[in-house]
This record gives sequence, structure tokens and C-alpha cells, in this order.
Amino acid sequence: MRITNALARKILNSNSNFTVEVEIRSNSNIFKGSAPAGESTSKYEIQDNLGINAGIEYLNSFLKEVKGLEISTLQDIINLESKIPRELIGSYSLALEYALLKLVAKSNKKEVYELFNQSKIFPNVISKVIGGGVHALGKGMDFQEILVTTEGDFDKSLNTTLSVYKKVKELLENEVGFYGGVDPEGGFISNLSTYDSLKLVRKAIDEIKKLTGEDIRLGIDAAASQFFNEGYYHYKNKLYGKDKLNRGEQVDAIIKLINEFDIFFVEDPVDQDYPEGYREIKNKTKSIVIGDDLTATDINRLERFKEDISGALIKPNQQGLISKSIAFSNLIDKYNLVKVFSHRSEETNEYILADLAVGMNAKLIKIGINRGERIEKINRLSEIWKRRKN
Repeated sequence: MRITNALARKILNSNSNFTVEVEIRSNSNIFKGSAPAGESTSKYEIQDNLGINAGIEYLNSFLKEVKGLEISTLQDIINLESKIPRELIGSYSLALEYALLKLVAKSNKKEVYELFNQSKIFPNVISKVIGGGVHALGKGMDFQEILVTTEGDFDKSLNTTLSVYKKVKELLENEVGFYGGVDPEGGFISNLSTYDSLKLVRKAIDEIKKLTGEDIRLGIDAAASQFFNEGYYHYKNKLYGKDKLNRGEQVDAIIKLINEFDIFFVEDPVDQDYPEGYREIKNKTKSIVIGDDLTATDINRLERFKEDISGALIKPNQQGLISKSIAFSNLIDKYNLVKVFSHRSEETNEYILADLAVGMNAKLIKIGINRGERIEKINRLSEIWKRRKN
């Protein structure tokens, strides 16, 4: 299709902060794409140095060059990347490319996920049930996320995960300091410590497992870089009797938690500059050890640290170009690592993350199971699942 007009504007994201939306017009068709942002970020991901107003102005200047272009394939989008100014790489470029992916899909009478080399793998949802860290303004547990997922059929897996989420809420209602609130990704916030939160979620899992017989898995995202400072991990609530752990003690504590609570998925258990800690946890447990802050959707970092982890998150806005996500995804496949697509704390109603996870054969997709902008992506997954079954 030939682009007849292109416009960038600022819109509100789920945290009531401004982000970018790009609108592409082609004949009578309109295609929109918008970009998320993260509260908890890796220092190795691309940062916006322009500010939203200057960024929108610069992007609209660039979009004048896009008018009249014929874009009909995924490769056409990738070819356009070389023309995007370096300062716009990030949220601005991603919003543009999301809109263009929808245009290309429409022009080829396909769904967006069909533009990639998808197989029969379908990602299961791994969802936050309790939130902490910076997502809870430092008021909840020290770890950023306690997560739940299940294996098998997508519909059954989603129903089971939802049952655990509701059971967690039910159990929390008996706790002092829980008022029903959720963090930006839909995880419940309470005043329970990390350890007591894990105990509660493990109880919820065990109760739902008795009812359903499903294999329900527990996960954590420690986001340890957020509470690591001057050589120590600082805990508001003591973990195994200590509120200040050095790097070796942090590794030991994570391994102890994994063994005690049968934790399946462990993301960023130590700070982003301590790959040896990731490796030790991977080698001493059966958990999937996932890099996010460590790898930041950067192929050079994944190549460097591939032996230290079991898998990696893909957050498309961390590097800002769809070609970077594709290359990172391919490298994960090359080294037989676990592939996980992930939302960000500050999302929009953009659904395309679901298409990318399906199209690039992710094992898991990390999405909250509460809040409309998260449900938009889950509902898109459900739609794709039903399309592929029929």
C-alpha cells in the first residue's frame, strides 16, 4: 500500500504519562500504533533523550518523508529503519513500525502474526499476581513480581491462572494492610514481605491445583538491580534474617527460596552487572533463569551472556526497532533458550505484542491479568488461538 499521510501525536498511557501514537493512512485505511514505557528499566536499554514534545515534533518532521512510500512487506519496514534518525530510535520508531505492520498485514490479507515464521507453538500467559518494588512505590514487597503460569491448552491455562489470581485476592483479603489495590501491571499490593507473599501465593496455587489437577508454576521477577546499591541488596523486610545481603548472600537466598517454594521461573534474581550470579543460580537449581535487565533485548549482550541464563525477555521498546526484536528472537532460538515476550509497566491498548509473541514462537508471554490495557493483549491472544484452532 502507498502511504498517503502519516501523523504522530501524544496520547496517555496506563500510568497517565504521555507516550507516542502514530497514525498511517493509505487510501481509505487508517492504521495506528503506540508504544509502551517502563518504570523499571535496564540501564542498557535505549532511553528517550528528547522528551515527548520535542520527540513528537521531530517524528512528525520525519514522517513527511514517509508520505508516498510503497510499503507492502515486512522487509520494506526493515529497509525503512536505516532512514530513521538515531534520536527517534525507541518508542517513536516502534510506534511507527507497529502501525506499518498493521498496514502490511492488511495489504497482504493476513494477520500481523502471519508476517513472521510462526510454528505451532503457542505462548502461555505468565501473569503477575502480587506486585512490589518500584511498581508498588516501594510500599509492597521488595521483589517486583510474583508470577503464575501453567502448561498446556491456552484456554485451560488462562482459566487456571485466573483462578489462582482470584484465590490470591481472597487470601489477601484476610491480611492487614491489603485494600484491594493493584500496581500498574495488575498485581495486588499489600504490606506483606517477599517471603510471606510467596507463602500466600504458594498456598493459593496448592488450593487451585487440588481442584483442577493442573500443573501450576510459580515465578518471580526480583528486579534486583532496583534495590542493589553500593555492593549490597537492601531489603525493607528481612529475608532469612537479614536486611542487607552481599552478592554471594543474595545468590544463596534466591537458591533457598527456589528450593523452599518450588519456583519455576526466576527473572533478574541479581543485579544487571553480575552475570556470574545468574549462572550460579542456573547451575544450582532446576529453575528457568531469565535475563531482562541483563540482556535488554540486545543481541550483543545476549551473545555475551548466553551461558549465564536459561532464557531472555523480549521487550520491543528496549531497542526500538522490529528488526532488533527479530534478531534477538532468532538468537534465542539459535542457543535453545527460553523465549518470553513481555509487556511494560506503562502500556497502551496496543495489542500487537500478542501477535509478535505468536509470530516469533515465544514459549511464554508476560502480561498482567488485570487492567484493560493488559486484557486487550490477552483477548487478542485468545482471538488468535481460536483462529488457529479453526
